[in-house]
Amino acid sequence: MSDDASEASDSERPSKQERSAEPRPPVSTSPSFARSFPDDPELRELVEAFERGQFALVRERAPKLAESTSNPGVAEAARELRRRLDPDPLAVKLLLAAVALLIFLSAWAYHTAH
Repeated sequence: MSDDASEASDSERPSKQERSAEPRPPVSTSPSFARSFPDDPELRELVEAFERGQFALVRERAPKLAESTSNPGVAEAARELRRRLDPDPLAVKLLLAAVALLIFLSAWAYHTAH
């Protein structure tokens, strides 16, 4: 490529100052699943507590909010937020299967060794 071609492509690019002056879309700090939640101050507080890792607070307040609110969207969002803290059902089943297998193999090894 010639220098003329690279100069032309450089002149078409916006300068660093122009790029920094362009408005950027606001970055949402809320989790992706919570972006569709209704706008409610108590629910927003619970989502922020979830983001900060204050899961005990979310476990305590989410069911209360779901029962006390008259907005069904807020109630469902509070239940969903609480449900996100529950262990994965598949992981629980796999853990129970592993424990059962350990007990079975331990009992089998004990009884066949004697």
